[in-house]
Amino acid sequence: MARSKDREVTPWVHGVFETPLYTSGVIYLGGVGLGAVEDLGHTVPLEMLGIGSVGGVIAAATARFLRTGGPNRSRRARWFHTAFTGIWTSAAAAWMNWVAGGTPWTLSSAATIAAATVVIAPFYGVDRYLRGDEIAEQWAKEEAAVSKPLTDWQELFAAVGARGVVVEDKEKAHNGFRLTLTLTETDYDGILPLLKRLEMKARLRTGALTLKPGAHAAEAFLSVSTRNVLAEHVDLDDSDHPITINEPLTLGMLESGEPIELLMRQNSVLIAGQKGSGKSVTLHVLISLLTRCIDAVVWMIDMASGHTAKRWLRPWVEGWKDKDGNTISRPLLDWVATNEDEAVRMYNAAHDIADQRARTARGGKLIPKAKQPAIIVITEEGSDLMAWSPVAVKPKTRGIKKGRKAAIDYVDVVQRGTGPNTGGGEIDSQYDTTIGLRFRKKGEGQYVFPDFYHQVNLAALPGNGACYIKTPAMDQGEPPEKGRFAYVNDDEDSDHIERMAVARANIRPDLDDEAIAIANKWGYKDRWSDHERSGWMLEAFGIDAPATAPGGSAAVGGGTSTLQAAPPVPPTTGGSGPNRPGGRLPSELGDMPSAEDYLKKYDGAQQPPAAGPPTAGGPGVPGPDEATVKAAFDKVWAGVEGLVQEAAEQHEAARQAEEDKKQSREHPRKNEVLDMVRDAGPEGVTIDGCRNRLAELYPDEKPPSRQSVNKWFADHEHVIQPGGPKTPYLWADPDHPAPPEAQDTEDDDRPEPLEGDDLELFLHAVELVVSTSFGSTSMLQRKLRVGFAKATWLMDQMTARNITGPQDGAKAREVLAKPHTLDALLTRLKEEN
Repeated sequence: MARSKDREVTPWVHGVFETPLYTSGVIYLGGVGLGAVEDLGHTVPLEMLGIGSVGGVIAAATARFLRTGGPNRSRRARWFHTAFTGIWTSAAAAWMNWVAGGTPWTLSSAATIAAATVVIAPFYGVDRYLRGDEIAEQWAKEEAAVSKPLTDWQELFAAVGARGVVVEDKEKAHNGFRLTLTLTETDYDGILPLLKRLEMKARLRTGALTLKPGAHAAEAFLSVSTRNVLAEHVDLDDSDHPITINEPLTLGMLESGEPIELLMRQNSVLIAGQKGSGKSVTLHVLISLLTRCIDAVVWMIDMASGHTAKRWLRPWVEGWKDKDGNTISRPLLDWVATNEDEAVRMYNAAHDIADQRARTARGGKLIPKAKQPAIIVITEEGSDLMAWSPVAVKPKTRGIKKGRKAAIDYVDVVQRGTGPNTGGGEIDSQYDTTIGLRFRKKGEGQYVFPDFYHQVNLAALPGNGACYIKTPAMDQGEPPEKGRFAYVNDDEDSDHIERMAVARANIRPDLDDEAIAIANKWGYKDRWSDHERSGWMLEAFGIDAPATAPGGSAAVGGGTSTLQAAPPVPPTTGGSGPNRPGGRLPSELGDMPSAEDYLKKYDGAQQPPAAGPPTAGGPGVPGPDEATVKAAFDKVWAGVEGLVQEAAEQHEAARQAEEDKKQSREHPRKNEVLDMVRDAGPEGVTIDGCRNRLAELYPDEKPPSRQSVNKWFADHEHVIQPGGPKTPYLWADPDHPAPPEAQDTEDDDRPEPLEGDDLELFLHAVELVVSTSFGSTSMLQRKLRVGFAKATWLMDQMTARNITGPQDGAKAREVLAKPHTLDALLTRLKEEN
């Protein structure tokens, strides 16, 4: 067998120079141990030590003699190995017996073992050289036991039908090794479907092979995983030192053994996974890292009644103390919404801040700093908002488009990757990073990773926390990588999250003053002090709303720029927080800002002073100028409402101006083209027919492109194409109904059996149409992210099953099934198909 040039995998083989030094060090430590026993007053039985040493030398020499025998082995080399083993073991035993009778702490004992090492070490090099074949054989057996079998990979490729695959190189990797392939006949796409057969031939576990494209078409890389990273437990880094959002955050480990690194700056993230797949734990990991950033604040929309957010708020609400004994005086999450109204406030505030930052920036993309931090808007369980709340979808869509350059990014956690969960195609197109967790069905991959549907199997992920991830750092054509996120213990009886919140309490920055002024128009300053808005939190922790303090229930905390409420007063007994104080918290004590202070800061007006000096009162006890305070706050609220109304009017005026500007830029022949469709009657007209007609009427003008005309028709509500692609366009409205031919075709449709992904897609379409009572083809296109032909086919299938009425021009179809029968209808459809 040829000698291997690779480094052996046996842990105790360190090399020609390292092994003698390593051996001498171990022997010296043994002598030190004997000396320590003597120093403690114990007697070492020297006779027994000597007898054992002789027996050890004989056993080692005999074992080496037996191991180096066999056919094709040199007798001379065999006796050299045996003699060398006997000599160095005898020298080691002699030194050990010598220091056992004396001491290893002298210079002479150390010099003796050093001299012996120098003399014997060269002979070890000769021993290694003579054992080259043996070492290579041992390495091959050990590696074969890890990844069976390590035969000729080129033959394996040929055996599974991949012709012309040449294995050029093999490199060690964290999780196994990587083969560099040169493709001469079978291309990259041809090898992909053969990976399962290749795993069978090589006797590897399922999913052990990953193929990635190279820099050119004739190159590819095959990663062979001999370590099942996805089945391992990945611990979260327990460090609490500050970090920056301008550097990648480490969330877990890729299957390759490399860390999962995510740069959150200018990066909107979609996390999709079925219920129980580990979404909440993944979100806790992300929050634990974001809240260590000195240049980022976290806003969170948690539509699951604040289930995820409240763990991070608990230390503030219950008045826990940090390691220095200071009471936690501000919430770790800067703003939390648990209902539609609060979520709309947050989305609008994020959009307006992004708009203002973009207008005032010097140019380029904003770099987050502690004085002007990034805002990360996290949405948990937001499908109710995105599917049913247009007032939430609109600012979310505008904000996610503008936020990237203004250091405002979004993280959306959903149970499905479809339009109703994410908010539609306009939002989907803005995600920079996509993370797919486990699903029950492989077909869900087409919604999460539509461009890599055949290379992703979310149903095969092993357990919670395993994922596929696609980040901007990866090549565009590179498929998502598999990995596992770190683990956070979010069990009810664990305080792991709360302890992390305490450690991070003083790291995260306050929002900058400019952003606060904009967010205040949407209720930012009262986000905690208005107990109707923060009542979910009081209810979650079993706390009654505290009495109103002088000047209102708000208190200035968390720095000079952020106005927030004092935490609610915890019960005097019970609770789980460490070092929890009883009674009032420090943030509720002392003088409170007066109404005049609030008016100066937020309204620009000044309230006339009340007659006589006010009487100081304790927290919750109003002074004699209570009427003045109430009048002042009424005026503040009136001013805030006026600002909100003014902002809404300005936004609408800007939107209308943009629409007018857009219309003024439209092609001058657009209306004529639409008139051609309207005047064509039941025969209809094609795009080429319209362009040819314009060329005849205006020979000196270049007619509009096919793409432009097609977009005009697609955007117009009365222009339809009932016959499908490559058929004439018709004009359909109440005065011009659809032609009889199209209606007859619809009446002849019969239910056809559905299965697989078609059935899954159809059931989801039925759920959308019946639950909204809106039978619109364009709605299905937008929500399901399918084309016109597919959406029309889905509507026809519903009509054939009497779920919707027949097509009536461009109108939405009548929905015959009622929302309260939806569950029974879906069950029946599943059974029928």
